[in-house]
Amino acid sequence: MVRKFLSRILAAVLPLCVVLCLAGCGKFFLRETNPTPPSGTGNYFYVANDSATASVAGLAIGTSGITNTSNSPYSLGVAPSAMAVTPTGSYIYVATLAGAIYGYSVGSNGALSLLNSGNALITNISPTALRVDPSGNWLIVVDPTPEAFVFAINSSNGSLTQQGSPLFLDAGAPNHILFTPNNGLVYIALGTGGVDICTFSQSTGALTKTNKILRTMGNGFSDSALAVDPAGKYLFVAETGGKGLREFSIATTGALSEMTGSPFQTGLGPAAVLVDSTGSYVYVANRTDGTVSAFSLSATGGLTAITGSPFTTGAQPSDLAEDTSNTYLGVACTGGGPDFQVFTIGSAASATPGGLISFAKTTGSNPSGAFAVVAAD
Repeated sequence: MVRKFLSRILAAVLPLCVVLCLAGCGKFFLRETNPTPPSGTGNYFYVANDSATASVAGLAIGTSGITNTSNSPYSLGVAPSAMAVTPTGSYIYVATLAGAIYGYSVGSNGALSLLNSGNALITNISPTALRVDPSGNWLIVVDPTPEAFVFAINSSNGSLTQQGSPLFLDAGAPNHILFTPNNGLVYIALGTGGVDICTFSQSTGALTKTNKILRTMGNGFSDSALAVDPAGKYLFVAETGGKGLREFSIATTGALSEMTGSPFQTGLGPAAVLVDSTGSYVYVANRTDGTVSAFSLSATGGLTAITGSPFTTGAQPSDLAEDTSNTYLGVACTGGGPDFQVFTIGSAASATPGGLISFAKTTGSNPSGAFAVVAAD
């Protein structure tokens, strides 16, 4: 997608020596001493804070950098365990291991309002992960039992209605859910149990196991996060215990074939993985290292580490999200220092020296334990 107008202006005055220096690097991360805040309105990140604040923070990306949305942070009263947003950005769902799912509507100014008069939408489930499907009509939830639940989303008021019976998953600790872009496949990371492979019906909400499972590379290895490219050709699995990032080609049946060169070296403790909206770059948050590893992704699926990778973040980066303008990368850092960061995503053709503009923001009391982030507009 075309980067913001500001980036194009900066590109026009980019010294030739810098262009030559950066040529071939793709998107990259650099720091500025005095960064220029991002421009634009109606662009928000929402961050889940742990039990220290038991809240969700709303953060606007605008002309003054990162600012709180109206009345942020939004108290939940219980520690959140997972978060998901609808594709339109209309609703955000927040779960708690205390046994409930709450919903928020997103206002025109980015402010959040609890649905159902502040009462839980769903009770008696302790979700460890949530995900809304690409159509925005269905919410999938997994819990420690381990089971998967499907809920229909009422587009008018955000309410949830369970569909059918829970699906029993293979042994493990479910922690991440991923839909393929065509909405036909669902992958569920099970920690040391590997990855369950399921089919999904967008018309009925039916979730069905294929009886295929991706195993980890060895005992003590754990799959903690998943991502897919926009074309649905490649699956990326963040796996602790090995080099860090595994890559697979995806068959129409959902079956996986490991790519040449996989696994790829990241920092320690890969906890989140994201493919950017162009399908050109892959980012991995390394919780133990306090870094983000960055790779360029070729049309044939090849991964190449970007010069300067990995890049330093706050302590214990745990989640990543790309904003709705496809310009900024948000990083939730559980260990603080800062709790949340926003980086601009530069390119060899358009970035100035310091092309990664890093903004820090504390999302609650310090540290707040920010562990999950979603984007909306």
